Amino acid sequence: MAEEKKGVGVNPSANIHYTDHLAVVCIFMGIPLLFIDELDYELGSRYYPGLNAQKVDYDAFDPEFLIANYDVLFMSDLWDRKAFREKYFSLEMKYQKRLRNVHCPHGFSDKGFYLKKSANEDITLIYGQNMLDQLKHYQSYDNLNAYVITGNYRYTYYKKNKAFYDKIIKEEVLHQFNPDNPTILYAPTWQDLEESTSFFDSSKHILEDLPRDYNLVVKLHPRLELDDTVAYYQILGKHQGKSNIVFLKDFPLVYPLLDYADIYIGDMSSVGYDFLAFNKPMFFLNKQQRDSKTDRGLYLFRCGTEIAPEKFSKLYQTIEENLPTDKEKFGAIRQEVYDYTFGPEKPFPQIKEEIIAAYNS
Repeated sequence: MAEEKKGVGVNPSANIHYTDHLAVVCIFMGIPLLFIDELDYELGSRYYPGLNAQKVDYDAFDPEFLIANYDVLFMSDLWDRKAFREKYFSLEMKYQKRLRNVHCPHGFSDKGFYLKKSANEDITLIYGQNMLDQLKHYQSYDNLNAYVITGNYRYTYYKKNKAFYDKIIKEEVLHQFNPDNPTILYAPTWQDLEESTSFFDSSKHILEDLPRDYNLVVKLHPRLELDDTVAYYQILGKHQGKSNIVFLKDFPLVYPLLDYADIYIGDMSSVGYDFLAFNKPMFFLNKQQRDSKTDRGLYLFRCGTEIAPEKFSKLYQTIEENLPTDKEKFGAIRQEVYDYTFGPEKPFPQIKEEIIAAYNS
Protein backbone atom coordinates (compact mmCIF):
# COMPACT_ATOMS: atom_id res chain seq x y z
CA MET A 1 0.00 0.00 0.00
CA ALA A 2 1.41 3.40 -1.00
CA GLU A 3 2.37 5.74 1.81
CA GLU A 4 -0.19 8.48 2.41
CA LYS A 5 0.90 11.82 1.01
CA LYS A 6 1.38 14.71 3.44
CA GLY A 7 -0.49 17.86 2.52
CA VAL A 8 -0.11 21.41 3.80
CA GLY A 9 -1.78 24.76 3.23
CA VAL A 10 0.54 27.66 2.43
CA ASN A 11 0.04 31.37 1.92
CA PRO A 12 3.52 32.54 0.85
CA SER A 13 2.43 36.10 0.04
CA ALA A 14 0.66 36.45 3.43
CA ASN A 15 -2.59 37.58 1.78
CA ILE A 16 -4.94 37.76 4.74
CA HIS A 17 -8.09 37.35 2.63
CA TYR A 18 -6.86 33.92 1.48
CA THR A 19 -7.20 32.55 5.00
CA ASP A 20 -11.00 32.25 4.83
CA HIS A 21 -10.58 29.88 1.88
CA LEU A 22 -7.46 27.93 2.78
CA ALA A 23 -8.48 27.37 6.41
CA VAL A 24 -11.64 25.46 5.53
CA VAL A 25 -9.86 23.29 2.95
CA CYS A 26 -7.12 22.49 5.47
CA ILE A 27 -9.72 21.59 8.10
CA PHE A 28 -11.60 19.05 6.00
CA MET A 29 -8.35 17.69 4.54
CA GLY A 30 -6.95 17.28 8.07
CA ILE A 31 -3.74 19.15 7.27
CA PRO A 32 -1.96 22.15 8.81
CA LEU A 33 -2.06 25.69 7.45
CA LEU A 34 1.31 27.41 7.68
CA PHE A 35 1.57 31.11 8.48
CA ILE A 36 4.63 33.33 8.13
CA ASP A 37 2.90 36.49 9.37
CA GLU A 38 2.14 36.82 13.08
CA LEU A 39 -1.17 38.67 12.64
CA ASP A 40 -2.39 36.16 10.05
CA TYR A 41 -1.48 33.33 12.41
CA GLU A 42 -3.36 34.93 15.31
CA LEU A 43 -6.47 35.53 13.18
CA GLY A 44 -6.39 32.02 11.73
CA SER A 45 -6.05 30.49 15.19
CA ARG A 46 -8.85 32.64 16.58
CA TYR A 47 -11.48 32.54 13.88
CA TYR A 48 -11.39 28.98 12.48
CA PRO A 49 -12.41 26.19 14.88
CA GLY A 50 -10.61 22.95 14.07
CA LEU A 51 -7.76 24.58 12.15
CA ASN A 52 -4.24 23.31 12.78
CA ALA A 53 -2.56 26.70 12.44
CA GLN A 54 1.23 26.62 12.54
CA LYS A 55 3.62 29.58 12.57
CA VAL A 56 6.87 29.06 10.67
CA ASP A 57 9.93 31.25 10.61
CA TYR A 58 10.11 33.36 7.46
CA ASP A 59 13.78 32.54 6.90
CA ALA A 60 13.05 28.80 6.97
CA PHE A 61 10.06 29.02 4.65
CA ASP A 62 11.48 28.17 1.24
CA PRO A 63 10.87 25.61 -1.53
CA GLU A 64 13.25 23.07 -0.04
CA PHE A 65 11.53 23.26 3.35
CA LEU A 66 8.21 22.49 1.67
CA ILE A 67 9.35 19.57 -0.48
CA ALA A 68 11.43 18.09 2.34
CA ASN A 69 8.42 17.98 4.66
CA TYR A 70 5.35 17.71 2.43
CA ASP A 71 4.05 16.08 -0.74
CA VAL A 72 1.05 18.25 -1.65
CA LEU A 73 0.69 22.03 -1.39
CA PHE A 74 -2.69 23.77 -1.10
CA MET A 75 -2.49 27.41 -2.20
CA SER A 76 -4.69 30.29 -3.32
CA ASP A 77 -1.82 32.04 -5.11
CA LEU A 78 -1.74 31.39 -8.84
CA TRP A 79 1.20 29.20 -9.81
CA ASP A 80 1.20 27.98 -13.40
CA ARG A 81 2.00 24.26 -13.36
CA LYS A 82 4.77 24.67 -15.94
CA ALA A 83 6.49 27.32 -13.80
CA PHE A 84 5.82 25.19 -10.72
CA ARG A 85 7.53 22.17 -12.31
CA GLU A 86 10.50 24.28 -13.38
CA LYS A 87 10.83 25.71 -9.87
CA TYR A 88 10.83 22.32 -8.19
CA PHE A 89 12.49 20.14 -10.85
CA SER A 90 15.94 19.95 -9.24
CA LEU A 91 14.44 19.51 -5.77
CA GLU A 92 12.18 16.74 -7.04
CA MET A 93 15.26 14.98 -8.36
CA LYS A 94 17.02 15.46 -5.04
CA TYR A 95 14.13 14.17 -2.91
CA GLN A 96 12.97 11.59 -5.46
CA LYS A 97 9.32 12.61 -5.41
CA ARG A 98 6.81 14.65 -7.38
CA LEU A 99 5.39 17.60 -5.48
CA ARG A 100 1.73 18.31 -6.27
CA ASN A 101 -0.07 21.65 -6.03
CA VAL A 102 -3.80 22.13 -5.41
CA HIS A 103 -5.17 25.56 -6.30
CA CYS A 104 -7.87 26.75 -3.88
CA PRO A 105 -9.64 29.75 -5.46
CA HIS A 106 -10.24 32.66 -3.11
CA GLY A 107 -13.88 33.01 -4.06
CA PHE A 108 -15.75 33.16 -7.34
CA SER A 109 -16.39 36.37 -9.25
CA ASP A 110 -16.93 37.51 -12.81
CA LYS A 111 -13.38 38.89 -13.09
CA GLY A 112 -12.21 36.57 -15.83
CA PHE A 113 -8.62 37.81 -16.00
CA TYR A 114 -7.73 35.92 -12.83
CA LEU A 115 -10.13 33.03 -13.09
CA LYS A 116 -8.90 31.87 -16.48
CA LYS A 117 -5.38 31.52 -15.09
CA SER A 118 -6.61 28.93 -12.59
CA ALA A 119 -6.94 26.48 -15.49
CA ASN A 120 -3.14 26.41 -15.74
CA GLU A 121 -2.70 24.99 -12.24
CA ASP A 122 -1.65 21.43 -11.41
CA ILE A 123 -4.97 20.59 -9.72
CA THR A 124 -7.80 23.13 -9.55
CA LEU A 125 -10.72 23.21 -7.13
CA ILE A 126 -13.88 24.20 -9.01
CA TYR A 127 -16.98 25.45 -7.18
CA GLY A 128 -19.50 24.41 -9.82
CA GLN A 129 -20.85 24.75 -13.35
CA ASN A 130 -20.64 28.55 -13.54
CA MET A 131 -16.88 28.40 -13.04
CA LEU A 132 -16.51 25.70 -15.71
CA ASP A 133 -18.62 27.71 -18.16
CA GLN A 134 -16.62 30.84 -17.43
CA LEU A 135 -13.41 28.97 -18.22
CA LYS A 136 -14.98 27.88 -21.51
CA HIS A 137 -16.07 31.46 -22.23
CA TYR A 138 -12.50 32.68 -21.79
CA GLN A 139 -11.18 29.75 -23.85
CA SER A 140 -9.09 28.32 -21.04
CA TYR A 141 -11.17 25.24 -20.14
CA ASP A 142 -8.99 22.97 -22.29
CA ASN A 143 -5.95 24.04 -20.26
CA LEU A 144 -7.27 22.24 -17.16
CA ASN A 145 -5.01 19.42 -16.02
CA ALA A 146 -7.06 17.96 -13.17
CA TYR A 147 -9.94 19.41 -11.18
CA VAL A 148 -12.37 18.59 -8.39
CA ILE A 149 -15.93 19.96 -8.10
CA THR A 150 -16.29 21.08 -4.48
CA GLY A 151 -19.52 23.00 -4.07
CA ASN A 152 -19.67 25.77 -1.49
CA TYR A 153 -17.54 24.29 1.30
CA ARG A 154 -17.11 27.62 3.10
CA TYR A 155 -20.87 27.98 3.55
CA THR A 156 -21.06 24.38 4.79
CA TYR A 157 -18.32 25.09 7.32
CA TYR A 158 -20.04 28.28 8.47
CA LYS A 159 -23.31 26.46 9.12
CA LYS A 160 -21.48 23.83 11.17
CA ASN A 161 -20.00 26.57 13.36
CA LYS A 162 -22.83 29.11 13.33
CA ALA A 163 -23.16 29.45 17.12
CA PHE A 164 -19.43 30.22 17.39
CA TYR A 165 -19.65 32.88 14.70
CA ASP A 166 -22.88 34.43 15.99
CA LYS A 167 -21.04 35.36 19.17
CA ILE A 168 -18.09 36.86 17.30
CA ILE A 169 -20.21 39.01 14.99
CA LYS A 170 -22.40 40.31 17.80
CA GLU A 171 -19.42 41.17 20.02
CA GLU A 172 -16.93 42.45 17.45
CA VAL A 173 -19.03 43.99 14.67
CA LEU A 174 -22.63 44.74 15.64
CA HIS A 175 -22.23 45.83 19.27
CA GLN A 176 -22.30 49.58 18.52
CA PHE A 177 -25.29 49.48 16.16
CA ASN A 178 -28.91 50.22 16.86
CA PRO A 179 -30.43 46.72 16.50
CA ASP A 180 -33.67 48.18 15.14
CA ASN A 181 -31.92 49.53 12.04
CA PRO A 182 -31.33 47.38 8.95
CA THR A 183 -27.66 46.61 8.27
CA ILE A 184 -26.03 47.16 4.90
CA LEU A 185 -22.84 45.36 3.93
CA TYR A 186 -20.62 47.19 1.44
CA ALA A 187 -17.84 44.92 0.19
CA PRO A 188 -15.82 46.60 -2.57
CA THR A 189 -13.13 44.70 -4.42
CA TRP A 190 -9.64 46.14 -5.03
CA GLN A 191 -8.31 48.23 -7.92
CA ASP A 192 -7.16 45.29 -10.03
CA LEU A 193 -6.00 45.34 -13.64
CA GLU A 194 -9.63 45.66 -14.71
CA GLU A 195 -10.08 48.69 -12.36
CA SER A 196 -12.96 46.90 -10.68
CA THR A 197 -13.26 48.69 -7.35
CA SER A 198 -16.02 51.17 -6.60
CA PHE A 199 -14.48 52.26 -3.29
CA PHE A 200 -12.69 55.44 -4.34
CA ASP A 201 -15.40 56.54 -6.79
CA SER A 202 -18.49 55.77 -4.74
CA SER A 203 -17.56 55.96 -1.06
CA LYS A 204 -18.64 59.61 -0.91
CA HIS A 205 -22.23 58.66 -1.73
CA ILE A 206 -22.24 55.45 0.31
CA LEU A 207 -20.71 56.94 3.46
CA GLU A 208 -21.70 60.60 3.50
CA ASP A 209 -25.27 60.05 2.35
CA LEU A 210 -25.95 57.13 4.72
CA PRO A 211 -29.32 57.72 6.45
CA ARG A 212 -29.29 57.62 10.23
CA ASP A 213 -31.74 54.74 10.29
CA TYR A 214 -29.32 52.37 8.53
CA ASN A 215 -26.22 50.59 9.83
CA LEU A 216 -23.30 50.16 7.44
CA VAL A 217 -20.51 47.57 7.60
CA VAL A 218 -17.67 48.24 5.14
CA LYS A 219 -15.58 45.13 4.57
CA LEU A 220 -12.31 46.50 3.23
CA HIS A 221 -10.35 44.48 0.73
CA PRO A 222 -6.78 44.35 2.13
CA ARG A 223 -5.28 45.62 -1.12
CA LEU A 224 -7.32 48.83 -1.18
CA GLU A 225 -4.84 50.37 1.24
CA LEU A 226 -2.09 49.85 -1.36
CA ASP A 227 -4.17 51.02 -4.33
CA ASP A 228 -4.33 54.63 -3.12
CA THR A 229 -2.96 54.96 0.39
CA VAL A 230 -3.70 58.67 0.81
CA ALA A 231 -7.30 58.47 -0.41
CA TYR A 232 -7.88 55.28 1.59
CA TYR A 233 -6.94 56.86 4.91
CA GLN A 234 -8.70 60.12 4.09
CA ILE A 235 -11.94 58.19 3.61
CA LEU A 236 -11.49 56.14 6.78
CA GLY A 237 -10.42 59.14 8.83
CA LYS A 238 -13.49 61.10 7.82
CA HIS A 239 -16.00 58.41 8.75
CA GLN A 240 -14.45 56.22 11.44
CA GLY A 241 -16.10 56.68 14.80
CA LYS A 242 -19.60 57.24 13.45
CA SER A 243 -22.10 55.22 15.46
CA ASN A 244 -23.72 53.59 12.44
CA ILE A 245 -20.58 52.81 10.39
CA VAL A 246 -18.00 50.08 11.01
CA PHE A 247 -14.91 49.54 8.85
CA LEU A 248 -13.54 46.00 8.94
CA LYS A 249 -9.84 45.76 8.21
CA ASP A 250 -7.80 42.58 8.73
CA PHE A 251 -11.03 40.67 9.25
CA PRO A 252 -11.04 37.50 7.13
CA LEU A 253 -14.55 36.23 7.93
CA VAL A 254 -17.21 36.51 5.22
CA TYR A 255 -20.22 34.24 5.72
CA PRO A 256 -20.89 35.30 9.34
CA LEU A 257 -21.14 38.90 8.11
CA LEU A 258 -23.44 37.99 5.25
CA ASP A 259 -25.85 36.18 7.53
CA TYR A 260 -26.34 39.34 9.61
CA ALA A 261 -26.49 41.78 6.68
CA ASP A 262 -29.93 42.76 5.39
CA ILE A 263 -28.73 44.43 2.19
CA TYR A 264 -25.63 44.05 0.00
CA ILE A 265 -23.91 46.81 -1.98
CA GLY A 266 -21.06 45.67 -4.19
CA ASP A 267 -19.15 45.85 -7.43
CA MET A 268 -17.09 42.96 -8.81
CA SER A 269 -16.17 41.35 -5.49
CA SER A 270 -16.56 37.60 -5.03
CA VAL A 271 -18.49 38.42 -1.84
CA GLY A 272 -21.47 39.09 -4.10
CA TYR A 273 -21.63 35.45 -5.16
CA ASP A 274 -21.22 34.40 -1.51
CA PHE A 275 -24.20 36.59 -0.57
CA LEU A 276 -26.46 34.58 -2.89
CA ALA A 277 -26.59 31.86 -0.23
CA PHE A 278 -28.91 34.09 1.83
CA ASN A 279 -31.10 35.36 -1.04
CA LYS A 280 -31.36 38.94 0.23
CA PRO A 281 -31.53 42.29 -1.62
CA MET A 282 -28.46 43.16 -3.70
CA PHE A 283 -27.42 46.44 -5.32
CA PHE A 284 -24.59 46.64 -7.84
CA LEU A 285 -22.51 49.72 -8.66
CA ASN A 286 -21.77 49.63 -12.38
CA LYS A 287 -19.08 52.29 -12.39
CA GLN A 288 -17.79 51.43 -15.88
CA GLN A 289 -21.29 51.48 -17.38
CA ARG A 290 -20.85 48.09 -18.99
CA ASP A 291 -23.87 46.35 -20.53
CA SER A 292 -24.94 43.72 -18.02
CA LYS A 293 -27.34 42.17 -20.54
CA THR A 294 -24.55 41.14 -22.93
CA ASP A 295 -21.37 41.23 -20.82
CA ARG A 296 -20.44 37.80 -19.37
CA GLY A 297 -18.26 39.71 -16.91
CA LEU A 298 -21.38 41.13 -15.25
CA TYR A 299 -23.29 37.87 -14.91
CA LEU A 300 -24.03 38.42 -11.21
CA PHE A 301 -25.72 41.78 -11.87
CA ARG A 302 -28.90 39.96 -12.96
CA CYS A 303 -29.39 39.07 -9.27
CA GLY A 304 -30.16 42.57 -8.04
CA THR A 305 -30.68 46.23 -8.83
CA GLU A 306 -28.01 47.78 -11.02
CA ILE A 307 -26.99 51.39 -10.34
CA ALA A 308 -25.24 53.50 -13.00
CA PRO A 309 -22.71 56.23 -12.04
CA GLU A 310 -25.16 59.06 -12.69
CA LYS A 311 -27.47 57.49 -10.08
CA PHE A 312 -24.80 57.02 -7.38
CA SER A 313 -25.91 60.27 -5.75
CA LYS A 314 -29.40 58.75 -5.34
CA LEU A 315 -28.16 55.42 -3.99
CA TYR A 316 -30.31 55.28 -0.89
CA GLN A 317 -33.37 56.57 -2.70
CA THR A 318 -32.86 53.74 -5.20
CA ILE A 319 -32.57 51.21 -2.39
CA GLU A 320 -35.76 52.43 -0.73
CA GLU A 321 -37.68 52.37 -4.00
CA ASN A 322 -36.61 48.84 -4.91
CA LEU A 323 -36.72 47.02 -1.58
CA PRO A 324 -40.50 46.36 -1.62
CA THR A 325 -40.33 44.47 -4.94
CA ASP A 326 -36.85 42.96 -4.62
CA LYS A 327 -37.89 39.43 -3.65
CA GLU A 328 -40.52 39.25 -6.37
CA LYS A 329 -38.10 40.51 -9.04
CA PHE A 330 -34.90 38.76 -8.02
CA GLY A 331 -35.60 35.99 -5.49
CA ALA A 332 -35.94 33.18 -8.03
CA ILE A 333 -32.98 34.24 -10.19
CA ARG A 334 -30.72 34.57 -7.14
CA GLN A 335 -31.50 30.99 -6.17
CA GLU A 336 -30.98 29.85 -9.75
CA VAL A 337 -27.59 31.56 -10.02
CA TYR A 338 -26.51 30.24 -6.62
CA ASP A 339 -27.32 26.67 -7.70
CA TYR A 340 -25.57 27.23 -11.04
CA THR A 341 -22.47 28.59 -9.30
CA PHE A 342 -22.10 26.21 -6.36
CA GLY A 343 -24.34 23.23 -7.08
CA PRO A 344 -25.50 20.83 -4.36
CA GLU A 345 -23.73 20.69 -1.02
CA LYS A 346 -21.03 18.02 -0.90
CA PRO A 347 -19.98 16.25 2.32
CA PHE A 348 -16.44 17.08 3.43
CA PRO A 349 -15.30 13.42 3.36
CA GLN A 350 -16.37 13.17 -0.28
CA ILE A 351 -14.48 16.32 -1.29
CA LYS A 352 -11.40 15.08 0.56
CA GLU A 353 -11.57 11.68 -1.13
CA GLU A 354 -11.85 13.25 -4.58
CA ILE A 355 -8.92 15.61 -3.97
CA ILE A 356 -6.75 12.73 -2.76
CA ALA A 357 -7.70 10.75 -5.87
CA ALA A 358 -6.69 13.73 -8.03
CA TYR A 359 -3.21 14.12 -6.57
CA ASN A 360 -2.60 10.36 -6.41
CA SER A 361 -3.35 9.95 -10.11
